[in-house]
Amino acid sequence: MKHKPRLLQIGNKLPKQLLVEGSDDFHALCNIIEYHHLPEESGIKEKEGYTVILSSLNEELNRANLQILGIIVDADEDLLARWQSLRDRLVGFGYLDIPNQPDLNGTIITSQDLPTVGIWIMPNNKLPGILENFIAFLIPNRESNPSWQYAIQCVAGIPDDPKAFPDVRLPKAQLHTWLAWQKEPGKPIGQAIAARYLDADSKVANNFINWIKRLFQL
Repeated sequence: MKHKPRLLQIGNKLPKQLLVEGSDDFHALCNIIEYHHLPEESGIKEKEGYTVILSSLNEELNRANLQILGIIVDADEDLLARWQSLRDRLVGFGYLDIPNQPDLNGTIITSQDLPTVGIWIMPNNKLPGILENFIAFLIPNRESNPSWQYAIQCVAGIPDDPKAFPDVRLPKAQLHTWLAWQKEPGKPIGQAIAARYLDADSKVANNFINWIKRLFQL
């Protein structure tokens, strides 16, 4: 059985909890957190998509023992729309003084009577995109990395007729094309981080880890 990072436990009733959209997010973020040797503090839940996270948010926040809730979601094509939907839900729950835009370093919302809430919008709280955009920032020397640049060119050169994926999934196609050319081709994202094909010490990864540390007071 794959070892679970010390920060993250599978559990639904822990006082400190992270919500993620799915399995890829879970394994990628577990391996980044494990790389940084953070102490055991919280649980993590896969929620099978953003709509499930949003629809279950009141239930999560109503748990009697909850102290801190971290929420990690994709921006998709409209970061501000994603932010506004989360903001509206939190305002409806009773949170005050929520900023109109996400903090570039990861948002943390505190309240005297409610659990602390942290929000990270993939890839970097600024750009539209998904988990794979975030992971692409971990490619070593990505701006000058020849295999990464070639992967982008190859995917761009696929004719429209056989191209089965929509444009919104372009970052997935680019990243997994690049992963197919590594020493052990085709590793999933989490395993690629563990194998050090991806740099979990990159600026974007460290910014994410610093948000985790601030949120969980590590």
